[in-house]
Amino acid sequence: MHIREGAELLADIYWQEANSVAPGQRAPHVWAVLEPSALGPAINVGGNIGAPENHLKIRAIFTALHASYPDYRRQLDVTLVEPKLGILNILGIPKAVLDPEFAAESFVSFERANVYWDTIRLQEDMPFDTKKVLRSENGDKPHVGVAAEELTYNPNLKLHFVQGHVTELLESVARVQIGKLDKGRLPERYRPTKPAEEVEIPYDSVIIASGRTRNWPLDPLSSTAEELKKEMADSTAQIKSARKTVIIGGGALGIELAGEIKHQFPEKEVVLVHPHATLPPESLLCDRFKQQVLEFLENLGVEVLLGTRIKSEQEDGVLVTTDGRTITSDLTFWCNYKKNNVDFLAKNHPNVFAPNGDILVTHQYEVKTDKNEVIGNIFAVGDLADLPLVKTAGWAYREGCQAGNNAVELVLNKDRGGYESVDKEFLDKGGMLLVVGMDQSVCEDFLGQIYINDPEHLKMYEDYRLSSMFPTYGLTKEESE
Repeated sequence: MHIREGAELLADIYWQEANSVAPGQRAPHVWAVLEPSALGPAINVGGNIGAPENHLKIRAIFTALHASYPDYRRQLDVTLVEPKLGILNILGIPKAVLDPEFAAESFVSFERANVYWDTIRLQEDMPFDTKKVLRSENGDKPHVGVAAEELTYNPNLKLHFVQGHVTELLESVARVQIGKLDKGRLPERYRPTKPAEEVEIPYDSVIIASGRTRNWPLDPLSSTAEELKKEMADSTAQIKSARKTVIIGGGALGIELAGEIKHQFPEKEVVLVHPHATLPPESLLCDRFKQQVLEFLENLGVEVLLGTRIKSEQEDGVLVTTDGRTITSDLTFWCNYKKNNVDFLAKNHPNVFAPNGDILVTHQYEVKTDKNEVIGNIFAVGDLADLPLVKTAGWAYREGCQAGNNAVELVLNKDRGGYESVDKEFLDKGGMLLVVGMDQSVCEDFLGQIYINDPEHLKMYEDYRLSSMFPTYGLTKEESE
């Protein structure tokens, strides 16, 4: 699942005492809005040293719920709401935008994910064989957990999938649209042909991991591997036809995209524009890490313009800087733009955001207001959580596991005493791995140790960690294709 701009993953977790709820009464519910960038029954995936951030995040949550819920006498339901019909390895986007075959390989459809749903609700005209993933068609086959371990089938753990997105989070109800997203930039073949169906789902607790939106093609719109291959073919054609490509924004995505284009097409002119004196902009990373990244880019022949801001883009593609300079461009990637997917939360909880737009949270991932008032039944993890950590896949995974455990603890015991907390010894520390052009890598660990061109890191990123992602679904790389 890709959670950029419309890809929201909503997990509704609820339980009830067996035969204890009278007809017409609602059992307690826990909702979890998971981060969709790489969907998968597990939380937190992707990022730097870890596996692809979204797929892992979702799988982490799912595995945590399974492990935290051994009671076979009570029912626990988990509903994922997500536009994509599979898991996209968002970590590999810098390569996917210029390699359609790799893009398709990076998408693991639900048919291959080794997780079985009790119910599935799809958008119109979706070519999806539900029999392969419905529990009713697959008996008591075990699920596959985040570490590729088999999770014994629990008949009281019910999983539900809805292909759609969350539009509003009320006090006790989540509003969901089952329909295609129209973000105003969709190719005609992706545009909705019918009004979206709207449903309301009651909840008692929520986990929000809805991630961030970026500009196309860095935030793919497709719902299936076949659509993604066609979409990335359009992006590849643009890159191949451009003599000069300008990338605006020197964060991790902009750096790796510049390196990937220059690595694949060394004859092309690539310019990276960044408003600050160093890159990437993460304040927790040391100067040596940032200097090494700059050297790697220059080694490849990327022109890096530091301390430069773009004021406007003219119709002919010429970019105008804030100090009046002009930069010609055949193709421009705006990597400086990202938008948190929190509109559904902001409508009724406008005071839970930090100045940077992230969600204010406690160290137990509970959402809180700017007055430090804790909203005890809503949790937030991943890129959205306002914590002094570098936004990486490894952290998203860890946070997802812990928030999943906390949500179950809240529902089952009504007690915060068993909550798990963020690892405080790692707060305000660096930690990132970047690959610049496939043959160059730099990593800073939590202790400040720097690793340059480590063979293991370079090996992992030959396929942007697909080889390590697939086994988490019980697959080999060949079986995923």
